[in-house]
Amino acid sequence: MTTKKRVIIVGAGPAGLTAAMELLRSGQATPVVLEGSDEIGGISRTVNFKGYRMDIGGHRFFSKSDWVMNWWREILPIHSGCDDGGVVPISYQNKQHQVSAKKGEGANDNVMLVRGRLSRIYFLRKYFDYLIKLNANTLMNLGFVRLVRIGFSYVYAMAFPRKVEKSLEDFLVNRFGGELYRTFFKDYTEKVWGVECSRISAEWGAQRIKGLSILSALRHAFSKRFLADSGGRAESDPDEPDRKIPLSETGSGGKSGRGCSPELSKGGRDS
Repeated sequence: MTTKKRVIIVGAGPAGLTAAMELLRSGQATPVVLEGSDEIGGISRTVNFKGYRMDIGGHRFFSKSDWVMNWWREILPIHSGCDDGGVVPISYQNKQHQVSAKKGEGANDNVMLVRGRLSRIYFLRKYFDYLIKLNANTLMNLGFVRLVRIGFSYVYAMAFPRKVEKSLEDFLVNRFGGELYRTFFKDYTEKVWGVECSRISAEWGAQRIKGLSILSALRHAFSKRFLADSGGRAESDPDEPDRKIPLSETGSGGKSGRGCSPELSKGGRDS
């Protein structure tokens, strides 16, 4: 009788749990998932505070890979969240995709619901679009003095850029200037990811921010204004509320745990 190999997986986040599931499905190894905390979900876990569920880190789900999207739809079926089922549009890969969805909210928590995406930053006791957009709301919220500081800081960064981009801080300062970096990006990034921007690689920024800069924001703002004045239609903003995305009904951490737990109970271990 052949003894199965035992595979140690460190961390019960989405990556660790899905790796354990695939090992169980293959039948080639017995996964042992090591988790240092009392909760699963890793940096994408959901905490329950006084009856309110809050996602730590990532809170919405999308992928560039159709294989990954289909994998999660198998684990957590998509429900429309309303009385109509059938085909619903969701957004990923910067495109609209038509997927089948069951009607209603689902009989249990093991589902993903289709919701409009709208992201905001609460700063200076005001709401800003995220990602930051160059529009009237942003300009009014920042105020004249802060805008002047941001402008001079950006000009300085363009004239004297950091020649070697080793960290996320270097990456962001070169594209937005030091003042805008300190205003929006520094504290937000460090709170979400728990790591100082100076310790995160510049390659991570290039992957996450995908060409965003003040110049690209200006081009986007002027193109939308020009097309609106001429009766055309600008490219749809990925953060507009009419863009639909699948969300786990009880948070991203619940998605990892409840979606994977039934299969892991068939032969894996969580320590």
